[in-house]
Amino acid sequence: MYSRIWAIFVVSTATMLILFLLGGCARLSLAPAATIIPTRPLLAATKKATGVPTALPVASPTSAGPLLYTVRLGDTLGAIAQAHGVSVDDLIAANDLANPDVLSVGQTLTIPVGGFNAPTTIPPTDAPSEPSPTLMLPTSLPTLTPSGPPLVEIDQALASGDAAAEVVVVRNRGGMVSLEGWTLADAEGNTFTFPALTLFSDAKVRVHSTEGNSMPGDLYWGRVNPAWSEGELITLSDATGNAIDTYIVP
Repeated sequence: MYSRIWAIFVVSTATMLILFLLGGCARLSLAPAATIIPTRPLLAATKKATGVPTALPVASPTSAGPLLYTVRLGDTLGAIAQAHGVSVDDLIAANDLANPDVLSVGQTLTIPVGGFNAPTTIPPTDAPSEPSPTLMLPTSLPTLTPSGPPLVEIDQALASGDAAAEVVVVRNRGGMVSLEGWTLADAEGNTFTFPALTLFSDAKVRVHSTEGNSMPGDLYWGRVNPAWSEGELITLSDATGNAIDTYIVP
């Protein structure tokens, strides 16, 4: 009986040992392999060890403004230009550097990506001049007096024989003329002498035999008796006595 119990104990112990060993191997095979990620100091050390120069940090352009770079210790203008793919001259011009050999740590530089375009100066425009006042011309211009010799004539003799109504009309068909000293006379010696009067082109003056107040277009002789009779010849003479025109009273 003791031998049977011992045999069961040995078998149980062996079974447990086998299960324990199998479980440990499963856990060992299911564990993920550890991934080794090199840290930044290790990467920097590797670059230094291999002799590869470290690149300058490149600023990222944003839509809000130009590309900017902050100067760090050990930076040179040539290295910054090379790192960003621009020329040193464009970098100097974009930042208006008086001495390109002197840079300050923390100094902000504008990187002229695509080349530096100098600002365009817009020339000042002249102030608009005030428009000149428009000269308003009359719609109808006065007729100029024709030049040339006067052409004065007796145009009409009306109401002859009636001192209160008779009148002789003198008309100028030529250039302007002064009638001062001119006369109207008949064969009987009745003579009217014109006062100082200028007769313009195509103008008329009426010589009344009766009394009245003379005006430029109407002259009054001041007679009581009529001056002209039917069939009588009236002569118009100028100031020198030359006959200018004759008219037979109708």
